[in-house]
Amino acid sequence: MSAAGPGDESVALLRQLVAIPSVSGSEQACRDALAAWLEAHGIAPQLHGRNVLATLDGRRQGPGLLFCSHIDVVPVGPGWTREPWDAALENGRVHGRGSNDAKSSVAAMAVAASRLLQQGFDGRLVLAFVCDEETGGEGIEACAGDLPPCDAAVVGEPTGLDVCPGQRGLLRARLVAHGRSCHASRPHEGHNAIEMAARDIVALGALDLGEAHPLLGRATLQATVIAGGTRSNVIPGECTVELDGRPTPQCDNQRMLALVDAATESEVVLKSTRMLPVVTDPDEPIIAIARRCSPTGLVRGFGGVSDLAHLRGMPGVVMGPGTSAASHAPDEWVAVEQVQAATAAYLAIAREFLAAGGRSAHDPRHAGAQGR
Repeated sequence: MSAAGPGDESVALLRQLVAIPSVSGSEQACRDALAAWLEAHGIAPQLHGRNVLATLDGRRQGPGLLFCSHIDVVPVGPGWTREPWDAALENGRVHGRGSNDAKSSVAAMAVAASRLLQQGFDGRLVLAFVCDEETGGEGIEACAGDLPPCDAAVVGEPTGLDVCPGQRGLLRARLVAHGRSCHASRPHEGHNAIEMAARDIVALGALDLGEAHPLLGRATLQATVIAGGTRSNVIPGECTVELDGRPTPQCDNQRMLALVDAATESEVVLKSTRMLPVVTDPDEPIIAIARRCSPTGLVRGFGGVSDLAHLRGMPGVVMGPGTSAASHAPDEWVAVEQVQAATAAYLAIAREFLAAGGRSAHDPRHAGAQGR
């Protein structure tokens, strides 16, 4: 085993992973490299589709903790000024697609697990390094039911190592305004679908989406893409509007959808409502432990959505190195000091939770939670 410190080792692993393209749906090479690293460090990997799972059992029975993050990345896209897969280490930063979101979390969790194994521990640590987080499909939602019982989870995403025990949901819908086409010189003979869609957008802006949640803030609903019309001299017969909703417990997915349906004249086509808002009970030990182990000590809501949504019923926090501003952006990067701090924080969380902070895996409140 390398004599390097855990922070140096996690940076080296991160660079190895970033150098392997793993856009959602094509994670196999990255999965295999990560599995080989785990095996070389005494951790037996289990391949589950394009996911890498592992279970570390301690000296004695005790609570179980899940470390979960994702190896898939979004496509490179335009705007890059450097090679997106070079994994360069420059000026205290690791560069490349996935360096920030979320291979830095994967690397830090893997190295923390190897250090925990070296030091000895009680209880159980479960690793789930998964695919398809960016798109949904065959990631944690497909393998959660095959994981051993766990009492809490840490989901690795870029939070600047703030502790995020909750996140808003995600509602995707489309408005389809059905008008009637005619010649633009005789608009009275038709029904302008763009005007109908415009009225609906204004109506959505006036909706009451409930009070602000103390952790997650207010629910939001935005029109993000609009398309309509065929020619400049033709009254449009159809117009579509894509909607992005971020529900909270005060205005959850079903309530938001009902409000949209009641306020609009257009047909409402539901695209996805499977990502529900998640909030971990503030009294759960994992929150206090993560806060003590975080270098920032800050507790806040997570601004996006993560695989915490698929671990419903299991207390959990989202916490990882990096910043949301660098996620999905050109010239993605993560600070080396963040990766090093994350490795130390993950190791400290695991040691404290497994030693004293968790609940028994036989607690009926949490039994089988990973499968819901």
